[in-house]
Amino acid sequence: MSIVAEYIKAKRRKKTKMKSGCPYQRAIKQSLNKMFQNKCAVHFNIAEIIAEYSHKSVLRPGSYLLGNRYHFFIVKQLISPHWCTGFFCPPRVEFGANILYHPDVHRRSRVQRKRIFHPFEQATVRCRSKQFLLDNKTSYHEPLSHFPPIYA
Repeated sequence: MSIVAEYIKAKRRKKTKMKSGCPYQRAIKQSLNKMFQNKCAVHFNIAEIIAEYSHKSVLRPGSYLLGNRYHFFIVKQLISPHWCTGFFCPPRVEFGANILYHPDVHRRSRVQRKRIFHPFEQATVRCRSKQFLLDNKTSYHEPLSHFPPIYA
C-alpha cells in the first residue's frame, strides 16, 4: 500500500471519531466544571437533563409551518436542532360550516433541506423573502379555520 493511501485511510479514521453527545450538553458540562472548579461525574448527568429540557427543538417530523398566504412547509425529518428536511405545499380550501385550509400534499414541492431559525422558541423557516412560522396548536393535524374579510 502506498504512503498516500495510508495517509488517506488514517485521515478518514480521524474524521469518523466524533465526540458523543450534544454540543449544548458538552458546553453546559464544561461551564458546570468551571463554575464548581472540579470535574465531578454528576455534572455530566445534570448537563444532560438541562440540555434535554432547554435545548429541545419544538419541531417534530410531520409538524407544519405556515406562511403568510396560507402556504405550508411540512417537516419530513429533523437533521439537527437547526436543520431539517421538508417540502412546501399550497393550501387546499375546504368549504363547510366554516372555511378550512389544509396542506395539499398532492401538489407538494420536492424535499428540501432548510435551516431552522429560533428552533427552541418560535421556529421559523425562510424561503427567500417568505417566512414560515410554526403554528402552535394542540394537534398538528387540526385544520386551520379562517373567515376571510367580507367587503361590501
